Amino acid sequence: MTGSVRDDVRGLAWDDGLECWVVSDPALARVVLNHQGFSSQTSQRLGELYMTEESRREHRDLTEFLRLWFVHTDGAEHAALRKPVQRLFSASHTRSIGPLVEAVVDACLDDLAADPRHDAVPTLAEGVSGRVMGRIAGVPQEPPVLHTWSKTLSGFIAAMYRRDHAEAAHRVMLEMTEALAGSPALADFPRDTAEDRARTTATWAMVLFGGLETTASLIGSCLLAVLEDPALRARVAADRPGEVEALVESVLEKRPPLRNVGRVVAADFEFEGERLREGDLVLVSLAGGGLFDADLADLAPVAERGDRHLVFGHGVHYCVGAPLARLEAATVLRRFTRRFPGAALAENAVEWGPNLAYVGLDHLFLDIGPDRAP
Repeated sequence: MTGSVRDDVRGLAWDDGLECWVVSDPALARVVLNHQGFSSQTSQRLGELYMTEESRREHRDLTEFLRLWFVHTDGAEHAALRKPVQRLFSASHTRSIGPLVEAVVDACLDDLAADPRHDAVPTLAEGVSGRVMGRIAGVPQEPPVLHTWSKTLSGFIAAMYRRDHAEAAHRVMLEMTEALAGSPALADFPRDTAEDRARTTATWAMVLFGGLETTASLIGSCLLAVLEDPALRARVAADRPGEVEALVESVLEKRPPLRNVGRVVAADFEFEGERLREGDLVLVSLAGGGLFDADLADLAPVAERGDRHLVFGHGVHYCVGAPLARLEAATVLRRFTRRFPGAALAENAVEWGPNLAYVGLDHLFLDIGPDRAP
């Protein structure tokens, strides 16, 4: 296999500290994310590299559970597993659940008003993403439980070498499997054989996981953006066609909830003047160079923004949940601004989470001001 991009585009470099290739240039990132020489089977490779043989043996069910997530598959297998889920998250279907999202947002705004600390992360950002995904996946657990599951799994994926992370993630896997066993959402998915059931359960666990942390991070960053900038809040309040959606795109582009995604070199080959070896890890930046230092007031109409960022991926692995995440964030901005027009950041309001891959708030404390509850 060979691969190349324009001569003036460079962004592939070996990082001795991370012990992997790093792709930082957005143009090259698009090539890598849609190139057959770079496999998505990262969880399996990370387990081989960072888990002891004893830990892999003890947590074999967990590593197999993650391996079956379709984001960790390639080619025909990926297409087959993705297709039924993609229909559920199409733009048209997402629009049809707009009333559900609005009702969830309004209920979470009630929770925010009742919370004596007015912390918008657990009540609103995590509340909205958790309740929406709980309804879609057909599981009864409340948002705090769902987000605990998500954070536990992401912690394990980020640090598979830690035994305590593996043990916690194994417990979460069992809890998710039990919860999903009774879900009506799985009824139309293959369940005839043990292999079918394992794949279906893993697929829905991945869908649930994917709709929680990054969406909550996006909602939190959108709220922070309008609370930091009165001009942005005024534009949200005016709600001219396309502007709220454009703000969501600006936040995605410049304060992305996910900074990078991993790939694995599928076989030895030459790429961009470098000799890549089978099994090499590749870290692809989704953030480009614009994190926290760009002007969020750039609200070009959505139709003109095009493919300006890579936060939802690129090519065959483009995130199926992108329309829903955008809808949730835009709905929160509109309804929050109408209900709490005088809301402001409290003292020491902002606490960012420690995760190096996810850009998300742990807390966002507010002075909500007058409550225009309906």
